[in-house]
Amino acid sequence: MIFDRVNFIKANRVFNPLEPGFAPMFRRKFTIDEPVENAVVHVCGLGYAYYWLNGQPVTEDLFIAPVSDYRKTLWYTSYDVTDKLLCGENLFAVQCGNGWYNENLKSSWNHNIAPWRDNPKFILSLEVNGKTVLTTDPGWKCTDQSAIVYNQLRCGEHFDARLYDANWILPAFDDSAWQNAVSDTTPPSGTFRPCPCEPIRLDRVYPAIAMHQMDEDRYIFDFGQNMSGFVRLTVDQTAGDEIVIRYAEELQENGEPEFNNMGHHYPTSPFQTDRLICPDGKFTWSPKFVYHGFRYVEVTGIQNPTLASASGLFVHQAVDTRSSFTSSDPFLNDLFRIGQMATWSNLFYMPTDCPTREKLGWCNDAQSSCEQMLTNFTTERLFAKWLQDVYDAMLPDGALPGIIPSSGWGYGWGNGPVSDGILFEIPYRLYLHTGETKYLIESLPYFDRYLAYLETRADENGDIHFGLDDWAHPNRPEKVGPEPINSALRIKFLKITCLAARFAGHDAEKYAAMLEAQIADHRKKYVNADGTSKIDKQTAVALLIVYDICPDLAPLKAQLARLIEEKDFHHDCGMLGLPHLWEALNKCGMEDYAYRILTAPGFPGYRLWLEDGATTLYEMWSTTDSQNHHMYSCFMAWMMHSLIGIRRTSPAYDTVTIAPYIPDDMDFAAGHIDTPHGRISVDWKKEADGVHLTVAVPDGITAQFRDQVLTGGTYCFTE
Repeated sequence: MIFDRVNFIKANRVFNPLEPGFAPMFRRKFTIDEPVENAVVHVCGLGYAYYWLNGQPVTEDLFIAPVSDYRKTLWYTSYDVTDKLLCGENLFAVQCGNGWYNENLKSSWNHNIAPWRDNPKFILSLEVNGKTVLTTDPGWKCTDQSAIVYNQLRCGEHFDARLYDANWILPAFDDSAWQNAVSDTTPPSGTFRPCPCEPIRLDRVYPAIAMHQMDEDRYIFDFGQNMSGFVRLTVDQTAGDEIVIRYAEELQENGEPEFNNMGHHYPTSPFQTDRLICPDGKFTWSPKFVYHGFRYVEVTGIQNPTLASASGLFVHQAVDTRSSFTSSDPFLNDLFRIGQMATWSNLFYMPTDCPTREKLGWCNDAQSSCEQMLTNFTTERLFAKWLQDVYDAMLPDGALPGIIPSSGWGYGWGNGPVSDGILFEIPYRLYLHTGETKYLIESLPYFDRYLAYLETRADENGDIHFGLDDWAHPNRPEKVGPEPINSALRIKFLKITCLAARFAGHDAEKYAAMLEAQIADHRKKYVNADGTSKIDKQTAVALLIVYDICPDLAPLKAQLARLIEEKDFHHDCGMLGLPHLWEALNKCGMEDYAYRILTAPGFPGYRLWLEDGATTLYEMWSTTDSQNHHMYSCFMAWMMHSLIGIRRTSPAYDTVTIAPYIPDDMDFAAGHIDTPHGRISVDWKKEADGVHLTVAVPDGITAQFRDQVLTGGTYCFTE
């Protein structure tokens, strides 16, 4: 094992759970006495750490190591440092911050009482030419007096530039006044695992597009785009001047920052606030151990700023897009773009709910977005990482929390099948998009345990009452409750378990029998004799259609059409119902209804958000809540499957159907999806002689268009 007989090290400082949050620095000189042919360093910093070798950053990665339940898994990363090592004397420098490992602030989610809490620490093993030449031990020098005097991931960072010496990462720096580090005598108990997913990186820099002076030394900068990240600020001031930076997603009518009451979750801590104590003269600064959600920053204490004084740095998991969408409709183009931005803003080693209020891995949000994220982004490796976190979160009895990773909160609220279903959703969607069966096979024991747990939560009638319902419904009193939703989701879970059992070579008959019984029970409770849903709601009908609970779709199709018409072609679903609604409408050949819902004016609708100036997707259908969420991004998958018309009909896109829906009020649309076989693209445009359609199919994919079979090549049609 890479870290056999290697210890975490930390500062020689007694742990104080109320400590304001220091960021210790470490140094170690070492000698290499032979030419370096290859060198790899393995690192795990808790909560986060940054690494320099001979004054150079080891990596451009940010916020390492990945978050986890540190009692179960410790994610480590490995870097090739061959070109950074010298034959002779070398210097490793490391700085640690608190991250999720040591949150001291009170919040609604109780991370301040996490069982793993301790001072920040790190572990390192350097291999040169196949031999271990450096590890973490008490021979490292350390100081707990860094310029970062406070850092809490979900609050902010305070930096005293008067204490900063940029030379501390260089070999010549004098560290004689530093103490020796100490070996960690109570190390976290998690298993070391190599992190499989892409790192967090700086994506792009947004210059300020406007600056407004509010008071004598208070200014608000507008970057024109809501994002996850932090500010880069340049000041030219007197030593000791304090700059206070507050991040906000929107402004009030009077120009003041609007926080939408999100800060009440942190009763003893300033919300999204950084502080900079200035040195003499010009200085440029960004925080290292925190990120925020923002479009605007309020900067107080700054003297004579210009528009160039502040930039917004957009950081997130470095996953690529695997799709594109463009059309003749500016609204749809903008909607797809803000969906991309909201998705990126919420990829931080897990799909988070928002980069502002929580930064938590809410499972209900992720279950609604999983298909979209795999359709439009290269998120396979991220979901593989997070699936291990899901396994780690399961209690011995099979219970799962609503947030993952969790330090203990979420087993009593926010969970239930609407959230817990992420256990089934991830391996199933990975299979559909990649053809890889291993995640289904590996998950089978967890499926078993969870299904048994659900049995313990059922009442004498077989009903399961706990957990979320059709959450974030636009008309909350009218939403569908948890019992019919949980019943339908049990059918989904059993279908996926049957599939996993077959791939694992296990006898799937017991699951098939359970599935048959569950379908019969659901029909008895929730289906009328005429084949319609007893619950006359869009979500309830859509669930019956998507999970093939009723053999005859005709009554349900008519019922769903009526329910949509009665809402003047608006959806009447929450975040559980809406992705099922898109799928149900396509399954019934009702793409015209889906399109009208997607483009509908008024409440509830996506158009309202863009009319409000949205540059990311909102949390709620009102415009007065958190404003950077992905849970309603499911429309992006529908746009690719329907408006572009690339419909996967077998795992890994081995076979697809090309069936673009062409609305009367659109002139063209074009897009692509990068599949395991290569890029498949569709471009349609209305001309005087009809609709011109161009389809490019890579080798390895068989595409069906009307009655024609398309294999590798480019095809043009006119209809």
